[in-house]
Amino acid sequence: MQFDWDDLKIFLSICEHGNLSSASRALKVSQPTVGRRLKALEQNMGTKLFDRLPDGMLLTVHGQQLIPLAQNMEMAASAVHRHQASFSAEIKGTVRISMYEHIAKFLLPQLPALRKKCPDIEIELAIAHNAANLSKREADLIIRECLPDIPDIIAKKLGHHHYAVYASREYIQQQPLALTKERYQACDWVSYDDEHIRFNGQQWLRKKLGKRLPVIRSNNGVVILDAIVAGAGLGVLPCFVGDMQNDLQKLETIEDVSSDLYLMVHRDMRQSPAVRLMMEALLEVFAEHKSTLHGLEHYSAAANFQPASPQPLN
Repeated sequence: MQFDWDDLKIFLSICEHGNLSSASRALKVSQPTVGRRLKALEQNMGTKLFDRLPDGMLLTVHGQQLIPLAQNMEMAASAVHRHQASFSAEIKGTVRISMYEHIAKFLLPQLPALRKKCPDIEIELAIAHNAANLSKREADLIIRECLPDIPDIIAKKLGHHHYAVYASREYIQQQPLALTKERYQACDWVSYDDEHIRFNGQQWLRKKLGKRLPVIRSNNGVVILDAIVAGAGLGVLPCFVGDMQNDLQKLETIEDVSSDLYLMVHRDMRQSPAVRLMMEALLEVFAEHKSTLHGLEHYSAAANFQPASPQPLN
């Protein structure tokens, strides 16, 4: 009996998402195809792996027993895929970089410089709050504020940044208390929703507001930025985002809250020529813009700050 690995991938995706439609979207294939491949797998194994229910798919006992075996095959296949990518001697191809919205906002003006440093590499920007799974090659590189506790991940520090309170000039004209310490009780605020307040600046804001909630909340950093620029309220932004907005005025720098940024790669992918070159280019770009990243007034004053500089990747 031979198994088609693609059928097992479909099985694991259904396990993860709970229904055929969500699994098909994740796999980027049609729902009928997912259904046919699952049926073929069940026929090949001679047993039913799921009970079809009105609200989704429920694993049978045999399906539950198959999960760890399929996951082991997935890990092995991913390892082969990573090693295959690292064998190539050509510095070309596609490098997929996972990051959240504000990092993308900072990085977009630097894309021409990245292209000059990596002329034969195509760049994919994957915008997400949750870190991509490097073991499964959901991305080749990750840029994040925190280091995940994941084995086989190599991290390089890109730099350090502060947060500040910002408002549009229009909002300040309408609500002069925005310029005073009364702003936390007198003004409207824009922030992430409850599921996305993991960033240090947002956690600080929620503590300052106490029982008050921001009047506008979103799960998207660009929406939050645009709402602040539109005059919907005050908000906390990384200085490397807020300082670059001509329509915003910085009201207060948050001295006791800051974050580090890291560039992460799977150990197996570190030797891929394209990934390695992109890492070197990103380290250079962030080093070249360390004053913007750190916050303009902090950069000149922070005598004890050691900015990131291009680091050896060995």
